[in-house]
Amino acid sequence: MLSLTGPPARTNQYFFLYTSILANIYSDNFGNSSKIYQPLSIKFYCRHRTGGIMKNIVSLSISLILLASARTTSNAEDHQKTAETSIAVIGLKGGFDSNPSGVAGEKGSPVGTVYATWDYLRGTIQDGYGLNLTLVETQYDPRNLAAARGHSLTLKHGITLGEATVIQSSLSAADEQTWSRRKSSLAWRERIDHALGPFRLFASGEARITALNERNVFNLGDFLPWNENFATLSGTTGVAWKSGQTEIGVSFSAAQVRFVDGVDYIGFRRDHYRLQPNLFFSTMLGDATLEGSLSPFRAAFPDKEFETVDSLLYTAKLKLPWRSFALELGSNRSVEDTTLPFTVIDLVTSHEAKVTAKIDERNAVSLIARRKTDDYVGLDARSDQKSIGLEYQRALGDGLLATASGSWRRTKETGLAPVDSFNLLLGFQKQIDLSRGLPAGSNGQPTQKDG
Repeated sequence: MLSLTGPPARTNQYFFLYTSILANIYSDNFGNSSKIYQPLSIKFYCRHRTGGIMKNIVSLSISLILLASARTTSNAEDHQKTAETSIAVIGLKGGFDSNPSGVAGEKGSPVGTVYATWDYLRGTIQDGYGLNLTLVETQYDPRNLAAARGHSLTLKHGITLGEATVIQSSLSAADEQTWSRRKSSLAWRERIDHALGPFRLFASGEARITALNERNVFNLGDFLPWNENFATLSGTTGVAWKSGQTEIGVSFSAAQVRFVDGVDYIGFRRDHYRLQPNLFFSTMLGDATLEGSLSPFRAAFPDKEFETVDSLLYTAKLKLPWRSFALELGSNRSVEDTTLPFTVIDLVTSHEAKVTAKIDERNAVSLIARRKTDDYVGLDARSDQKSIGLEYQRALGDGLLATASGSWRRTKETGLAPVDSFNLLLGFQKQIDLSRGLPAGSNGQPTQKDG
């Protein structure tokens, strides 16, 4: 299911986010999915910059990637008979958008998006190594809007200790750039899971460094003269119980966020702590799949220059197939970092409803409605986007998929007039499967919903 939980980017948000997720999770409406496994870490975005702290981040990232590659290569000779899953997806979407920036008075523009992904796994996610690579480039008429892009690379390694313990490591680097947001980060994560009968104990630690720069879209301002650079250290521990198709668990996360420059461009200290207990579950009721979570969130600022932020975060997903139809519902509330003035937390809430009708083995049509809001806590500012659209898919055989879609959307931001726009898109996508098969009884799919 498509989930609008990404960072706020007004430049053709739904189209850019849709293609990014489509490139990362190749799934059609014919019951096929080639997603090998979910990322072991939150997806991070890293933007190559020519100076400052991000130059060192990119250098460190390359060094660690080479080190990880050397490590996995040395082990490859010992696992000649290990199954390999290798799936690549390439795609192209093109068409017209009447107002890709969502700014009143702006002109329409042709739109073209090229994307490619590669998901590779040798062995299993519990005992093997792999990578996820995603490249997305969206071009507009340069007289109207600059190009948008999203690049990400995640390297993963899993090792089994005995029969009950699994240690998973990941290194993620990524890049995101739109007309209103630039974000770069590098993340290293370690996780351990231990099975005790029907129970699963887990703990994880993560270190992340980020460079973020945003326009103040509420007064149509420019980017900051320099990035806001900050580091995040976080840890999570919890326990889950599983019986059949049902899993219920609790976890607790704590994080510290520290800004490299000490104060922001206004002179405020943005350093803070985050505390987040979490209750989560997933189950199947007949053919229906249901999952959700509740998570009280608190961000406390020791220097008292920002008010404490308290909010209830949540996720809820339902997938219900019935004959030739499928209903998908999703709601999510999460937090994002922001560089806007007088605020540190962007509270992101998204909802989606999708109904798919399978016409025959090759053809399907979907009706999709979405809403996404960004509430900048302390700034009393909100960005609200709504959209509704239709998409037609036709499987052409041999991994080739053709799509045609159209959507209407409305963007409303505090202090600005609502802006209505539409887009019409045609697309082709090709899946290339180079897998050598999976071990019997293994599909590489993890079940963790605790993050």
